[in-house]
Amino acid sequence: MSGVIAAVTVRAAERAKALGAEEAIEVLRQELEQVPRLGVLLGSARQDGSEVRKTRIEPRGDLPGLAVAYVYTPSPPPPTVAIVAVTPDDGPPGE
Repeated sequence: MSGVIAAVTVRAAERAKALGAEEAIEVLRQELEQVPRLGVLLGSARQDGSEVRKTRIEPRGDLPGLAVAYVYTPSPPPPTVAIVAVTPDDGPPGE
């Protein structure tokens, strides 16, 4: 175990529920506890090491593709991840 604590904000959990993505977000939350720097960095890291990152959940079945934004904060210990936004993702431009 990596020692990272990952959580989903109330707002993101509500949005995931509305999109039928509760299970997918829970799987991602668990994965972020192991690999907290998944996806791409949005902007640059702050002086304290905090990062805003985005990853994508691929569409499957009735679940649309999702863009998920989260904040990674390495200090103070323990490191934390907060999933803050879940939105439908249209995919790359031109699709």
